[in-house]
Parts: sequence; C-alpha cells; structure tokens
Amino acid sequence: MMIKGKKSIELIERCAEIWEAAVRATHHFVKESDIVFYRPYVRQNCDNLPLLLHHEGDEVVAFLGLDSTYIDMLFVHPDYRGKGIGRKLVQRAVDEYHAETLTVNEQNEQALGFYLKLGFEVQSRSALDGFGFPYPLLHMRLKNPRQRLVKVTGDKKAYLSLLLLADPSEEMVDRYLPDGEMFILERDGQVIGEAVVDAAGEIKNLAVAPNYQRQYFGRYILAALAEHYKDRFDYLWVGTSDYGTVYYEQYGFECDHVVKNFFTDNYPEPIIEDGRQCVDMVYLKRKIR
Repeated sequence: MMIKGKKSIELIERCAEIWEAAVRATHHFVKESDIVFYRPYVRQNCDNLPLLLHHEGDEVVAFLGLDSTYIDMLFVHPDYRGKGIGRKLVQRAVDEYHAETLTVNEQNEQALGFYLKLGFEVQSRSALDGFGFPYPLLHMRLKNPRQRLVKVTGDKKAYLSLLLLADPSEEMVDRYLPDGEMFILERDGQVIGEAVVDAAGEIKNLAVAPNYQRQYFGRYILAALAEHYKDRFDYLWVGTSDYGTVYYEQYGFECDHVVKNFFTDNYPEPIIEDGRQCVDMVYLKRKIR
C-alpha cells in the first residue's frame, strides 16, 4: 500500500528502525556518529514523503519513499533481505507511480548492482552527500522508461482534443498556444497527455487523456517540467479555479494571488467543474530551484 500525508508515530518509528538496521547491515562505511546525525532526517522524510510499504503478517518489514518520480529511500529489514521484496517495491514504484530517478551510495556496491540489474544507469556523481559528508553519491536514471515528455516542434494544434480537455475554449487556446512551448507525454509510444508553458514559466494548459487520469501522469508531467525549466525559472506558475488548487498543492504549489471573475469575464459560456461554476482564477507557484 501507499501511505500519504501525516503518518502515525508508530509507523515513522518502525521505518526508522528498518532504516537503521539496514544501514548497519549494509553500509559499513558509515560512521556511528553519522548514523546518529541522519536519524532525525530519516524520521522527517518518512513523515513527509509518500511511502510504499511491504508487510509480513501485520509487521512492516520494508519501505520505499517517493518524492514525485524520485526514489528517495528504499530499505528492507536485514531479516527479510534476499526475498525479492526490494525488487517488488521498486517495480511497483516504476510501474504505478512512474519513478525514474534515484541516488545510491557509491560505496554500497551491492545496492549499485541491484539498481543496474533493474535497468537504471549512472548519470552523474557527487563527491559528497547532501549534508557534506564524504560519502560519494551516484545519481541514476531508468534507462528505458515507458513514458517520456517530448517537446513539440511541429503542429501544436494536432493535439487540440487534449488541449480542450483543460481549456474548453479554442479561442483562449489560440491566445497562448502559438508562443508557448508545448510538450506531449508519450506512454508506450502513444500520446496520452500534454502541457503548454509560456515565456514567464506559467503552465497555461495541462491535460491527461481520460483513460489515463488518476494514474499519476499529471504528476509526472509536473515533475518533468520542473526538471526541464529548473535552470531557466525560479518558479513554475499555474492558474486554476478554486476547485483545482488542492490538486496542485499536493505537488508543492502554493497559492500566490487571485484574479477575480477571470472565468466569467473571459469565457462566453459558464465553466463548470464538479457541478460548480468557476469564477475566480487562483494563481499558484512552485519553487523549482
């Protein structure tokens, strides 16, 4: 199962126990003082990140922490190593949640071999870890993911049916589409989503085909856009109705300001969402660098 939001103290402590037992069994290069230093940060991550859990009976024996499409943590209790549990968790993260990147300690050769066998490859190396300790990190990416975000260089209106899912007015689409950068999401070679971003870093349009909605592909698009634009913009922006803010907030966007009567002033027909008319435009932003 995946556990989101606030976790129980018991679950956080259990995951911290698994982490420490696993580190002591496999990370012999980590100093005792550093294990003590890392411990509160592990608890914090376990509380903040969505977790995939593996149970044996009623007991959690392994967990994987996901930060969007990044596998932030994977730890299996030493008593359950060698049973394919870690492989199953990674495969589920890849298949269901579209995970594509991770980081592994260079000195942990067993873990490196594990991820190489699962189809990841090393893309870069850091001499220090995120806290400045001398534990080199290898940054890995899935070699052949089933989905990819591709920039459109040809006819953007070829994807009008997708664009109209997010913005029902073709007239409004025509205002931002010519100058916007458009991307399509391909899954197994089929186009299943799109996004349009303007010159100021505002996501003007984002849509996923109906058969692929509620399967984390929107999150995948947002993560890919953040990666693409992180060297160009400080923030990604998005405008949505009052009813759309919750979706973006769960992926790191924060409300910034409101444009009153945007939908009633700019659309000839009422825009209805979840049975309610959209009136104001709420602008949210997400820091990406």
